[in-house]
Amino acid sequence: MKYNDFRDFPVWQKAYEMVLHIYKLTFTFPIEERYGLTSDMRRAANSIAHNLAEGYGRYEKKDKTRFYKIARGSGTELQSQLMVSYGLGYIKDIKVRDETFDKIGEIIIEINNLIKSVETRP
Repeated sequence: MKYNDFRDFPVWQKAYEMVLHIYKLTFTFPIEERYGLTSDMRRAANSIAHNLAEGYGRYEKKDKTRFYKIARGSGTELQSQLMVSYGLGYIKDIKVRDETFDKIGEIIIEINNLIKSVETRP
């Protein structure tokens, strides 16, 4: 499917929503985490969306997939940070943790499919 730009890309749209969600979620974290876990989680969430956008803008298959793979790695990083946040009690609701973890997982699956699609394209 052809998209006008990265904003039409369904996986980017989900990643964008995740960025907004993570910013809201980390807003309540302790102030001493401002340069720690809060910053790390926000950077990882941003990395997913921004690397998808950059990969979309690349022409060569190898370039595209390199950025998509970075986005995928940032997704698993964000899942790990989410688990630590819950373990430390910064996220109190297990439902919020699980739903967020699963939504990130869905994004990762879409990125995996995207990578396979690009790599197998003639």
